[in-house]
Amino acid sequence: MERISYSPETLFHVLTHFETADEALRDSLRRAGFTDEAIDGQLRMPGSKFLRTFALSPQEAVARLQRDFPESFTALHPGADGRVRLSFRYDEPVGTSGLAADAELTPAERATVRNILRNGCPVRTVRTSRTISTGACQLILERTGEAGYALRTLFPGELAPPLPLPGEAPDPFWATHLLIEFN
Repeated sequence: MERISYSPETLFHVLTHFETADEALRDSLRRAGFTDEAIDGQLRMPGSKFLRTFALSPQEAVARLQRDFPESFTALHPGADGRVRLSFRYDEPVGTSGLAADAELTPAERATVRNILRNGCPVRTVRTSRTISTGACQLILERTGEAGYALRTLFPGELAPPLPLPGEAPDPFWATHLLIEFN
């Protein structure tokens, strides 16, 4: 099994997919210069969230995936971009989906659609009290040479294109899908 490293910046980014952060993760982020306010802000970001019963940190989530799906980690095959994209599916929920398609919104939900800035990019969101559970989980790693792999992202739910960075054009997927903000 390959070694996986976790940069403070990636851990901070992936926090958006957790309901809470365990104290060890908070401490490591504080040592890297992130404030409690910034950490709490990431945790409040809309999007898919791992259930607390599944994992309280990215490291715990990856360790659980390695334990539950060891065969997926025995021969990793990076794509042309050097990244490995792994999809997992559990029979029980591991988190909540953070996406909704325009077509599945109720009239009341349509009235709550708004644009927010997420990492400097405008993103459409919708407010709902519906919880969409998911047993799917996505893990993206990047080859770091002979030393192993680095975590790039990790989230519950189906694979969706990445949100655009400032100045980038969004993937057409985002014209018909929104991030969910739970009431």
